[in-house]
Amino acid sequence: MSVAPARVVALRVIAQVRERTAYLGPVLDAQLARASLSEADRALATRMARGVTETLGVLDEALDARLTKPASLEPRVRDALRLAAYELLFMRTPPRAAVHQAVEAVRRVRPQAAGLANAVLRRLATDADAFPWGDPGVDLAARSRMTGHPLWLAELIAAEEGPAALGAMLEADNEPAPLFLRHNAFRAPFAEAISVLEADGADPAPAPPDASSVVACNERAAVRGRALAEGFFVVTDAAAQLAPLAIDARPGMTILDAGAGRGTKTLALQASATALGGSARIMSVDIHDFKTGLLRARLGTLGIPDVEALTADVLCPETIPAPVGGFDAVLLDAPCTGLGTLRRHPEHRWRVSADDVTRMAALQARMLEAVASLVRPGGHVVYSTCSVARAENEGVVEGFLASAGRAFRTVSVADVVPELWRRLVTPEGWFRSMPEPGGADGHFVARLERRATEE
Repeated sequence: MSVAPARVVALRVIAQVRERTAYLGPVLDAQLARASLSEADRALATRMARGVTETLGVLDEALDARLTKPASLEPRVRDALRLAAYELLFMRTPPRAAVHQAVEAVRRVRPQAAGLANAVLRRLATDADAFPWGDPGVDLAARSRMTGHPLWLAELIAAEEGPAALGAMLEADNEPAPLFLRHNAFRAPFAEAISVLEADGADPAPAPPDASSVVACNERAAVRGRALAEGFFVVTDAAAQLAPLAIDARPGMTILDAGAGRGTKTLALQASATALGGSARIMSVDIHDFKTGLLRARLGTLGIPDVEALTADVLCPETIPAPVGGFDAVLLDAPCTGLGTLRRHPEHRWRVSADDVTRMAALQARMLEAVASLVRPGGHVVYSTCSVARAENEGVVEGFLASAGRAFRTVSVADVVPELWRRLVTPEGWFRSMPEPGGADGHFVARLERRATEE
């Protein structure tokens, strides 16, 4: 019996994501491009590769409980067992087909392990009907298994946000993320840009937070179309767009975009300023030279004017050539655990631990303190993350305001939050969203103003 083509492609993707600690999306796209699969097999390979990635920890837990020496299992053999376990537990593939295909896959890479694979998977198949091995309505461990999430994460969200928010997040993480787009005013006026997107077949519809944001109802057409390829729109989550809007960029302002990445938020900053009559003076920094080079190239491709891209370490503010007196505003889109974007990065779900939340919060606190020192009196810093852990969000801001940031005060971001999202503004005036089916990702945004006269 040969291994079905869709399973072959799925196994290649699973192996490469594991071996290279890679993102699933690019690996999957590359493998599908090389393979001659029918549309049905492409969909099956995608479901299998993504499903195994999303539920990896659950699959390993199920397999290890049925292995005598789980630590000694060869990675390629484990890949095949993981795929079969996913089929048995989540796809409800008939056991005979799932087991036989897995045994064939194992035989290809380690013939002597075929018997072991057969025995382990038959034991799992016997127990599969009882999965998730508990009542998910009352047992959080069973609910975590059923939705393919680490138990520590489910416990954290349940404790911090409550059962309703947890349920919405678990559901949203297992659905395709909406493709939100932001207009690039430097490429063409909105009417022209939207006509290109419509001609692509993307079926765009208005989306929060403002008139420059849309959602592509036909994601595949949008990704393949001219509007994205030629920079009429850029891909960015709806909630992520609030951070640059909170800067309130205006002509002539000096703005530091700390940790600019690919420059998507830089685009939004400069577009906000030019819409009011002129450019801001923006300095966008990254710690890595090669990323700075990529940033410069993308800024040029998108046509964004008056931006200086340079390599600097925001933890060492002396490496950043600030204007005399300090910047008018600083945007710190801080590196984080990414727990609010797991549906976009399913491989991340099992790479992050509770310890990472603590570690990242400590780094974020240091970064906020460092960039805040570059803000002039009367200026402000916007702190944002794509995490849903309070330690990385409220915890960092509260800690800053109680220590190094005593010269700062909170200024509400409600003025840039659309009516639809006003419920997401906290009593302190901060914005925090949780992943919801069909909605935005989990993001946090706080605006802090440096008092003109320090106490």
